[in-house]
Amino acid sequence: MSRPIRGALFGLFATTFLALPALADTLPPPNLTVTAEGSVAAAPDIAVITLAVVAEAKTAQAALASNAKDMTAVIAEVKAAGVADRDVATSGLSVDPVYSDPEKSPDGRPRIVGYQVTNQITVRVRELAVSGGLLDAVIKAGANRVLGIGFEIEGVDALKDKALEAAVREARRKATLIAAAAGTTLGPIRSLSTSEGGMPFYRMDMARAAPAAAPKTPIMGGEQTVSVSATIVYDLIEK
Repeated sequence: MSRPIRGALFGLFATTFLALPALADTLPPPNLTVTAEGSVAAAPDIAVITLAVVAEAKTAQAALASNAKDMTAVIAEVKAAGVADRDVATSGLSVDPVYSDPEKSPDGRPRIVGYQVTNQITVRVRELAVSGGLLDAVIKAGANRVLGIGFEIEGVDALKDKALEAAVREARRKATLIAAAAGTTLGPIRSLSTSEGGMPFYRMDMARAAPAAAPKTPIMGGEQTVSVSATIVYDLIEK
């Protein structure tokens, strides 16, 4: 092998071996992923009631008129309870045909015998103490479906912040413990992500209320837990 060729090969091998340590320096350090949850409990102070008026008649116009009469009375009771206009919203309106029983038809085919109108509203009651009496009043006025009762917390954002802080603290505590057990220490944070838990919602279905002399319907908000989870990826540093 000629001297120029040997010199070129030596230079190539030297460059390769010198590059290996540099390549090792560019590899990412080992990392640790931890997930933790933070929770804060609080009593809700808002009731969200979804209710509807359902009316049937021979014609669609008659069903609409009957429904409108009852819903007007229902909304009047809602406002009489001190609920602001901004806290009342129409959340559904439908007009559907009502069919006869096919088995009772001469030719075995269903026929339209009337129409059903459903008008649904969602009411946000900011005083839980009046929600039970309001529910009785609107049912007496004509609401014949209570589709759901949920509860909210007015200052939920502040509670979420506290839960987030608790989740991050717990994640770091767990990461520090794991890193120490593995003979390493925590490095900088590589990534951090969070997710929020959902709020509970309760459903019920009711017919018209009992006579006015009956006790008020009890509505209990109980206690809700606001939860936030945090996932943090730490670099690990060898001791």
